[in-house]
Amino acid sequence: MSIPPRIGFIGLGIMGRAMAMNLVKAGFQVSVYNRTRQRTTEFADAGCQVAATPRALAKMSDTVITMVTGPEAMEAVLEGPEGLVSAFAGGNTLINMSTLPPEYTAALEKKCFMSGVNFLDCPVSGSKTAAEAGQLVILAGGRKETAERFSPVLKAMGRAVVYAGPSPAGTSLKLCVNLILAQLTTALAESAALARAQDLAPELIFEALALNPALNCGYFELKKENILKNDFPPAFPLKHMLKDVRFMLAEAEKRKIPLPVTEAVEGLMAKSYNSGYGEKDLTVVLRNLTEPLG
Repeated sequence: MSIPPRIGFIGLGIMGRAMAMNLVKAGFQVSVYNRTRQRTTEFADAGCQVAATPRALAKMSDTVITMVTGPEAMEAVLEGPEGLVSAFAGGNTLINMSTLPPEYTAALEKKCFMSGVNFLDCPVSGSKTAAEAGQLVILAGGRKETAERFSPVLKAMGRAVVYAGPSPAGTSLKLCVNLILAQLTTALAESAALARAQDLAPELIFEALALNPALNCGYFELKKENILKNDFPPAFPLKHMLKDVRFMLAEAEKRKIPLPVTEAVEGLMAKSYNSGYGEKDLTVVLRNLTEPLG
């Protein structure tokens, strides 16, 4: 990448804030927009421009990265007189790093193509800790030459880039990866609930897992304190995983394949969400297995 891009970053939540700050630390020229303006303060203090609207951000950038919560939030930054679409110009690039439905992502790629805008769908694998450390795995979909050209930008936010194929392949791969993550989480929670029901200390589960090379999973270690302390600070909020699980099930229904375990995971996560736990880490499903609901 001979001329460093002027990057506009939209979405400064748990993940986006860390990702955008890593771009700043890597020396990229970064401007930001966030619906809640208070979250832009540290970026202004770091010398970044703060845009009042998505359109204004696009005008001061040649590459826009979006990291928002879902299709509704994406529509809010794309459409309308102050949206990104109104400022799209040929030769610019949109990199969406949010997890959206594959069908929506394909339509967004087409919209960009019609406007002469390069497009990559690059959702990430990893949670808050990995984002802060720049250790995310980035799942890239789009034209391969575009993904290669923006590799320095992507690697400023992650440890590796997995190229999956033309859009929406990055998004499709993210759903496959998160399916495993969702089931690992509920398996861990159910195992801890069963241990407690049998008067076993859940610590023994983690000890046994750590000593077994086939089961010594870094994710289990990452979630260990949540399970043992029954405390669930949000590294990956339950509401976001529930959204992703529903995207998985919609894709499976469209292609007429069964995902029976994922359906059960959705039911447990929906119960936790309806219990008011949506903002907590997804490991909070443990509470619905061990505590009576009010």
